[in-house]
Amino acid sequence: MARTKQKASEQREKTPAQERRNELAAAIRARGERGSNIWLLRPPFQSRDLVLNSDLQFEAFYVVEGEPTFRQIRYLPGWYQAHEHESPSDASKDFAVVTTLDEQEFSVRLAFDANPGETANALTPLHGEIRVHIGVLDSHIQRVENWRRVIPCIRRVRLHATSAIERQIALMVHARRRLSLRDLRERFLDVDAAIFFGSVAILLRRRELQSDLDTRPWSLNTCVWTEAP
Repeated sequence: MARTKQKASEQREKTPAQERRNELAAAIRARGERGSNIWLLRPPFQSRDLVLNSDLQFEAFYVVEGEPTFRQIRYLPGWYQAHEHESPSDASKDFAVVTTLDEQEFSVRLAFDANPGETANALTPLHGEIRVHIGVLDSHIQRVENWRRVIPCIRRVRLHATSAIERQIALMVHARRRLSLRDLRERFLDVDAAIFFGSVAILLRRRELQSDLDTRPWSLNTCVWTEAP
């Protein structure tokens, strides 16, 4: 009997992973959402994870990260952890504040219940805010796929000093106007591949390089440039 009780007690104990998932689910429920579909996504230059709760939020993250006109992106605190004082959120949610290349600042809102036919499918400001809805996600499928690969390149080199390589790459691209990653890589064969691709990814995320990642897959055939071609 004692052995049976001990076994039952062990079955009731949660593993650290289960406890962590329960904590995340509770944080999501505090936002007024269901805590059943959890994504932890870390912005490339940060040390904390965003806690997202749907595939739509997952895609929205990569759409925002890959937007070439967003120089800076600041995600709002509620997406890192829920606060007890927060009331259940509605279908439109403040997600981030972005600064564009021309130094304008806009709020980004998730509005997945919006009618795509009533608004543009690009991240276009309207009345001081930018709305991410289903139409935006549908029109940026390639961007989502690419930035799911670009951001890990940045994170792999976060403990390395890459500024010198970044500068050399930027100067090379500027001199040539437009280069494929294949051609660019041939000029940096003495640089470790992870450092090279991580440095390119950092330049793309800082918008010091532009690319064709909205229309073509991330590969050695990806083209980058410093000015509109």
